[in-house]
Amino acid sequence: MQVTHDLRDRQIASQLKAERRGHEAALTQARRLKELGRESALNYGSALFKRTAGVLEAELEATLCRFADDPTKAGVHWAAIPYLDSFDSVAQLAAVALTASIDQLTRKQRVATFCQHLGWAVEAETRLIRLRDTRPIEMRRLIRERMSRKTLASPKVMALLHCPVPKWDDRSRLAVGQFLLDHVLRLGLLRMVKHRIGKTCPNFILPTEECMAFVIACPPTRGRPGHTAMLCPPVPWEGLFGGGLLGSDDCLIKVPVPDMDELRTTATEHYRQAGAQMARIIAGVNHLQSVPLAVSAQLIELQRISWDGGINGLWPCAKVPMQMPDRLGSDPNEEDLKARNAMAWKAHRDQEIHRPKRIRIERSIQHLEALAGETVYQAWNADHRGRLYTLNRYVSHQGSDAEKAALSFATKLPVNSEGCDWLLKAAAGHWGLSRSSWEDRLQWGRDHLPEMLAAAEDPLSRLELWRGAKDPWQYLQTCIGMKEVRETGATGVPIRLDQTSSGPGILAALMRDKEVGRLCNLWGSTPKDLYGVVAGKLIDRLKHDQEFWETPAQRGLSQLWLDYGITRSTVKGAVLAAPYGGKHMSLTDGLVDLMAEHVGPCPLEEFAYRVAVPARYLAKHLWSEIKEQLELTNTLQRWLRACTKKVMSQPDARPLEWTTPMGWPMRIADRESKTTQVNTLLFGKKVSMNIADQPADAPLSYRGANKSIAANFTHSLDAAFLQAIVYRAGEHGIPILTNHDCFSVHPSHAGTTHQMLLDEMRRMYSVNWLDAWHQEMQDKSGKKLPEPPMVNTLCPGEIGNNPYLFS
Repeated sequence: MQVTHDLRDRQIASQLKAERRGHEAALTQARRLKELGRESALNYGSALFKRTAGVLEAELEATLCRFADDPTKAGVHWAAIPYLDSFDSVAQLAAVALTASIDQLTRKQRVATFCQHLGWAVEAETRLIRLRDTRPIEMRRLIRERMSRKTLASPKVMALLHCPVPKWDDRSRLAVGQFLLDHVLRLGLLRMVKHRIGKTCPNFILPTEECMAFVIACPPTRGRPGHTAMLCPPVPWEGLFGGGLLGSDDCLIKVPVPDMDELRTTATEHYRQAGAQMARIIAGVNHLQSVPLAVSAQLIELQRISWDGGINGLWPCAKVPMQMPDRLGSDPNEEDLKARNAMAWKAHRDQEIHRPKRIRIERSIQHLEALAGETVYQAWNADHRGRLYTLNRYVSHQGSDAEKAALSFATKLPVNSEGCDWLLKAAAGHWGLSRSSWEDRLQWGRDHLPEMLAAAEDPLSRLELWRGAKDPWQYLQTCIGMKEVRETGATGVPIRLDQTSSGPGILAALMRDKEVGRLCNLWGSTPKDLYGVVAGKLIDRLKHDQEFWETPAQRGLSQLWLDYGITRSTVKGAVLAAPYGGKHMSLTDGLVDLMAEHVGPCPLEEFAYRVAVPARYLAKHLWSEIKEQLELTNTLQRWLRACTKKVMSQPDARPLEWTTPMGWPMRIADRESKTTQVNTLLFGKKVSMNIADQPADAPLSYRGANKSIAANFTHSLDAAFLQAIVYRAGEHGIPILTNHDCFSVHPSHAGTTHQMLLDEMRRMYSVNWLDAWHQEMQDKSGKKLPEPPMVNTLCPGEIGNNPYLFS
């Protein structure tokens, strides 16, 4: 009992430390933002923006209407109005002006300086509008490359991107700034005050007393605590509140942000009404929380040595970033300059792109080291679709390859010959043979067993035996597990079973599409690969263009991608995103990243024709191929959007509701926001400012709901399957881990669990859920809805008879 108290005390101390660190990190970030002149991103800046954006928009709208009625009429600083023609809306202009004003709120600027800053913000926004309209792909790519929007709007970068813009001078910026300042001063945020400096009395801009009192009273930003795995079992969930972390009264379900104010009332009432169905899901969550895990001190030590030592091939980036090369002399030749610029490009990418990865890896290893050799537990909660997540950000089996490898089942169970075979097949999968047959994987494991044992015996001296694996750390973990079995007959190393093409496979089972179902291994006896099929069809399209296009330039585009080499990984991201509402633009961005990496250092002035044009060309073909191969996703999404529009249309709008196969009550009730959300190009998505206030009495918005209806619908189905599996694992006493559609169990339970996964998929989709949901939506809304789309070429009894559905 004393040990239990000690563990609880250590766990409470760990939680308090995580909360304190999160709070300190938030305060540090707030101080830095203020120093950088970004007060609009702070809590008080966000609140002031929400309170005054609509007022400023109305003031500007009134002035611009008076100008439009009689352009010859004189007005204060109306000469600046023609400079504002490029803006998409008055709301966008108001957002830029207000954000730039709040950024200077407490800086005590001279009036001229303040106006120049406002004028520059408007000028930069007009440049970015021009860039968005003429070079959208390049613009999004540079933003992803972490180029600041201010740099992107500079004349030099705009010229390199072949996007000419009119030049503003100080006088034009001052005129625009004065025009906007006249309107901003009416908001009660700022005032103009004379201060004597020597013999002069210049005007300064200061916050009003009411505004300053609001700033002082505004609570600081709350930091998100980065919890680690728990040292004692989490508190079981007995209802919707009070489980998981010790002393927590949080909700099991993470509701959407706009519903947080009604967390204990309307936002969770439909979950309470689900009753016994929710009880089964909660039982499954409690089973997950009861699984003890061992943190491997051996693997963590290896990770620390390899990370600090800069061993290649084990991490997505090196710990020490590349250094910028020295500048060349006064008269370098062209080849030396080109080589130096290429090195500088690589160093910049390494420093900027990999910075978050380095921070994440170092923090992960530090948290693992703090728990090395301990037995830990994972606390769980769910999102509003029913998907389950660990509450700990670190030491989680939902983390990276290295983090997963550091965690095994604390209880080591005996492993028989069948369990050994599963270990060997798992090793082959982690090496990169996850699309091969079970027989080939088993044979590969048997053939490489000596190398596996040698790698487990001395990993750092035998790097060549495991570094080349697809998942090197999980492969090494499996090697160590095999060594444990040979020595002791037992191990706690998990076997992972992942669903093949889960999103398309779920929709194929739902709509009973035999063709797509075969490619997703819903039925049959041999492995198929949807991504490989799409890649092959895409290659055929490129070869057709190569043969029949007329001009060398056109044929060159297809040859460029053929030389690049189209593989399943080229198309996987786009195919996976299709059932969740993936868009053409995001598909293009992914291809831009691939081509930019392939091309290497590329001057901005050459980026369009060397990267953007080829990416746009392939995106057109890939998008067409996805629509052709996965027509069922478009059909289902059209039906869902039609139902949402009919159910949520005024005047008798209702939420769109359906119940998943596990009884999880889905309720889509996006409401019209009372504030206007404006995304500026200069300041980006002001998420902290524009989280829409959606009170319970606001009218429902089918447009808002349809933005995410495809993702919500598909995720509710994969969540239902997950809930069913963890519940049945609890019934059979099988310790299990889950990462959405991937499940991990002991080698001794792998065969049983694999069959359970196949049987549950067949059982779940034996019901015609689209018809059931169609009737349920009609009953709850009282409206006649369009008939659901069904393909009906796949017999539901065949679903789950392919052993490669989970592999």
